[in-house]
Amino acid sequence: MDSKLFKIIFFKYFFYFNIFIISLLSLYPGNLIGLIFFGDDSTFPGSDKMHHFFSYFILSIIGSIAYFEKKFFYRLFIFLVSLGFFLELLQIWIPNRYFEFLDMFSNFFGVLVGINIVRFFKKYYDKI
Repeated sequence: MDSKLFKIIFFKYFFYFNIFIISLLSLYPGNLIGLIFFGDDSTFPGSDKMHHFFSYFILSIIGSIAYFEKKFFYRLFIFLVSLGFFLELLQIWIPNRYFEFLDMFSNFFGVLVGINIVRFFKKYYDKI
């Protein structure tokens, strides 16, 4: 198997795995990270908005690498923003979870920054 093809397949699987993890963390009643690390699902280490931003920032970078073609950047952007919106919206009905517009904004901003960083490097990389 070609090394480049292997990397693309790896990043695609890693991308879908991260979607699963973010969905699990978003829809778990309470704080799954606090439960795992501190034994208390009411404990939330760090800033909630920064967690949202970095989760979607990393996810968008992985997705942008996995789907490196130009036409997929727009689809990826719409998909990840929609994912963040719907996961946040579903939290209305989940016990101990809360819908917040600032969380959706953090998700959106993380996707926007992550995809544009990869697009910038792709444009620079194509010129080399």
